[in-house]
Amino acid sequence: MTSFSDADGVRGPSADSIEGFHYAPFHGKPGDAEPAQRLPFDLSDLRVIGTLAICDVDETPTDNVRPSISIKITQYVRLSDESLIRLDMDRGVTTGGRGAGEDISWKRTADDLIAEILDLVQVDDADNPGTHPWEELAEAARRRGVDVDAATLGELPYRVLLTDEVTVLFEL
Repeated sequence: MTSFSDADGVRGPSADSIEGFHYAPFHGKPGDAEPAQRLPFDLSDLRVIGTLAICDVDETPTDNVRPSISIKITQYVRLSDESLIRLDMDRGVTTGGRGAGEDISWKRTADDLIAEILDLVQVDDADNPGTHPWEELAEAARRRGVDVDAATLGELPYRVLLTDEVTVLFEL
């Protein structure tokens, strides 16, 4: 399991710490004839409390001749029960290393990396540069059964979470 660090340095679950996780087996207790039944999600009682982007190391294109790395950015809405609903608005970036020969460095500050990530998740619109796609995020959430509008999302916290692999790679 991967652990996460967010922009405020708050760390999340890791393989060594499973507090806060809820486990429900797919199969009943040993000796039970019937497997455990899943219950459908009822999102009607839950509200959105934030939006977040989780950044992780991705597969680097094999046709790159220079040393490079790829980062994938997956966006979610966080619900009041702390569950995450993935939105199909993934982004990513591939970047080349700084330096020559064996001394390639990916190092940058956390603020620089987070600023780049926030820039990448903005609207791809030359007429409205620097705007966040709240309407697109709200529409993606509604397609998943989450009742939320763009104005509400724009008022809620937006957090950037970095996996341990990303923090190690960028020497944060």
